[in-house]
Amino acid sequence: MAPAEPPVLYEQDGPIVTVTLNRPEVMNNFGGGLFQALGEAITRFQEDESARVMILTGRGRAFCAGADLKEIERRLREGRPVLTRPTPEEQRRNFFANPKFTRLTSVYKPMIAAVNGYCFAGGLEVALACHFRIGAESSEYGVLNRRWAVPLVDGGTYRLPLVVGLGNALYLIQTGLRISAREAYRIGLIQELVPDDRLMDRARELAAIMAAVPQSGLVADTEAVLRCLGRTFEEALALEAVIGSTVTISREALARFVSKAYDPRTGAAPAGQ
Repeated sequence: MAPAEPPVLYEQDGPIVTVTLNRPEVMNNFGGGLFQALGEAITRFQEDESARVMILTGRGRAFCAGADLKEIERRLREGRPVLTRPTPEEQRRNFFANPKFTRLTSVYKPMIAAVNGYCFAGGLEVALACHFRIGAESSEYGVLNRRWAVPLVDGGTYRLPLVVGLGNALYLIQTGLRISAREAYRIGLIQELVPDDRLMDRARELAAIMAAVPQSGLVADTEAVLRCLGRTFEEALALEAVIGSTVTISREALARFVSKAYDPRTGAAPAGQ
């Protein structure tokens, strides 16, 4: 018998990492160890200095359909808890001792969600945990867990309003309706709408642009954006200055600017130099 495939695939090509959710037979739901493996993959990406950009996608017809509802139903039938309210100490210990992908808030290297198909419920929360999203024309989105009394518990109630605005977020959360890729693009849930057969090529193009630029400024600006959320303007300006002061400005990059010998997309040296 052939060994079972891992629930998450991790592939690296130079500075670009592609993480693929790999349970296509169940729409890449969180069962079968997928959610834990996804957390391990993002930790590996974060700690690897050679990895600069991550692309997250799904195998098959779905990006991710969220929780394994059959497992939840089985737990309920057996009288086992599904969601319990932790004490403050349990919350602190569990949050830091066993972080999930959606709760790793200090990843400042770029993460792109390349949404290839169904992106529902907890799967939408996973996509929202990435820094931005591009979507295949056939992709669909929605808070479909609304139909089964399953709450958003992986950042959806915080990140979705930030990304699409309060009205659009509550429209999706309260109705549980599924929307097309074109509608997702219209409301800003995805930043690019891409033909299905071009999705991964486009994700790699964007990743290559980000991987080619000097990393210290890119990572610092990403950190400033994410850490300044929710602060007053004065607090945000002060924190931005502190984070910016850690950047080592590249003499080589500025020399290319002065000599006009650079790729206009990235500032990197032209190919072959």
